[in-house]
Amino acid sequence: MSTPLNQNEGTRIPNPQVLDPDNLQLKNELSTSFHNLELSMGQALLKEVPKLKEWPHFSGEGEYDHIELIRGIDMVKEDCELPDRLVTARFKTLFTRSAHRCYIILRQAHGHQSWTWWKTQIINKWANDSWRFKVEKAFKSAKFDDDKDKALPWFCQQKDRLTALYPDRSEFMIHRKILRQCGGDLEHALKSRTTEKSSAEDIINILEEVTTRTRIGSGRVNLKARFNTPWKYSVDKNPKENSNNAKYKSADIVRKLMI
Repeated sequence: MSTPLNQNEGTRIPNPQVLDPDNLQLKNELSTSFHNLELSMGQALLKEVPKLKEWPHFSGEGEYDHIELIRGIDMVKEDCELPDRLVTARFKTLFTRSAHRCYIILRQAHGHQSWTWWKTQIINKWANDSWRFKVEKAFKSAKFDDDKDKALPWFCQQKDRLTALYPDRSEFMIHRKILRQCGGDLEHALKSRTTEKSSAEDIINILEEVTTRTRIGSGRVNLKARFNTPWKYSVDKNPKENSNNAKYKSADIVRKLMI
């Protein structure tokens, strides 16, 4: 069978039927190559999966450890492209104490479920009104004190609390609420140095710089105690001797005026 002539270029156009076997072979080779590549990539990703002891464990009794569990598993699942079954199969070990008992009850009642389903159950169970009250109370009582608080762990703890309480609130609003926990001159100094685009790292660095260079935010308890101390606690240890000295000084002044 002859190949038709291309009138414009004077060349012969290949017959598609002649190339079909070659195309099928090429497709099969490419498919096999991609399959092998996916297998090798999958094996490489599986090697990067953290050991079981390195996964976040969940007791259900921490302040916001259910948030840490969800956040940690989401990151591992995304980074290593893990299927749900490889994640949920580890729950029997990752869940401890009261959380383990709840897991057994739900697992027996509902069988195998997706990671999304389990996240919903965790939030419904542990992010209740009683939990919210405890976290809000802990946040309100956590005023920053440079004498005993370090900027990084203090800020991160407050942000974790607010993120757990208000997952839909913007980062800027969460940061502003945290700055109010600094109070007074320190709060003013931080707000004047930050903007709506300031990240958590920016605010932590500014907080460390302000408290280190200016000492704003330190010694507030001591200053308050000093200025609130009644005058009666500031008298001399020898009041009788001081009284006699005052009398002599007064008599001497009167004598000089009469001369």
